[in-house]
Amino acid sequence: MNLTAVSTDPDGDAVIYEFEGKTANNYYPIGMHTVKVRAKDNYGGVSDWTSATFTVANAAPSKPNFSASVTRTAKGGSFLVNFSVSSTDPDGDTVSYEYQNMTADRYYPVGTHTVKVRAKDNYGGVSDWAVVTFSISNSAPTRPEITRTPGGNSVVPGTPVTITATSTDPDGDSITYVWEGRPSQTATYPLGKNTVRVKVVDSTGEESPWAAIVFFVMDANGSGGMMLTGPDSTINENGIEGAAIANYTFNVPPVSGHSGQDYGRVRGYNVGTGAWDQLDYGTTSNGISFSRNLTPGVYSKLEFYYYTNHSCSATRSYLKRLGVD
Repeated sequence: MNLTAVSTDPDGDAVIYEFEGKTANNYYPIGMHTVKVRAKDNYGGVSDWTSATFTVANAAPSKPNFSASVTRTAKGGSFLVNFSVSSTDPDGDTVSYEYQNMTADRYYPVGTHTVKVRAKDNYGGVSDWAVVTFSISNSAPTRPEITRTPGGNSVVPGTPVTITATSTDPDGDSITYVWEGRPSQTATYPLGKNTVRVKVVDSTGEESPWAAIVFFVMDANGSGGMMLTGPDSTINENGIEGAAIANYTFNVPPVSGHSGQDYGRVRGYNVGTGAWDQLDYGTTSNGISFSRNLTPGVYSKLEFYYYTNHSCSATRSYLKRLGVD
């Protein structure tokens, strides 16, 4: 506060001023103040007191305008949030901001968050709190759909096979396919059973479930390079992570000159009950064939069994076609 006092002396003597209520540095806190002054000459003459009353005021900054914008920029499972804040001070004072629940790097995990801010001027004026609430969500990509060309359960040896997959991300994040068992998009595959798996990873690290396909490269006998190895033979199909078995064909071809009391059986492991269900059974004198479409999502493993009481059938080719969903 700037204070000015003026007085004259009739005799032309020098005048000094005596104050009451005046601070040494002329700084005053907010509120009403009264300062008194009188003039004195160097011969003891003293004037009457004169007073000045004044008010020191400081208006607080305005309540901030505050907003949050969630981005898809991710780090360690958290997402960058951009904040916008503005406030004005009626006195033109410099404004700074005080936050609650603001992270140091402005990254937030999945969930709902509330951040508060208020404005402060350099004289201690403080605004009301402004509050913003925002939610962060992150969805995994969809389980990929696999396409194979040529299709069907079996492929002639040496045939180029093209395998692709498609998936989408609900949040629009960029995605990457991670393959197992696929050397390249188009490749030739070895004789026998071939399994290819794929999952999708988005730019935030969220992963889809695995998807899988099984196909056979068949030899000249149509066996897929697989054999029954004895008169009492079991072949187990242990399934694939990320897939359930959708259909199968089990064919044990007849052997010339054989006639016996044979039988065949197919069992499936039911993921819902944890039990092995008998899916096919039949008796025969020479060779057998089973084929079945299965309820989607029920069976994760299969057991193919063939019994013969003659060792002439101890080794014979069999055809096992397998589809997965």
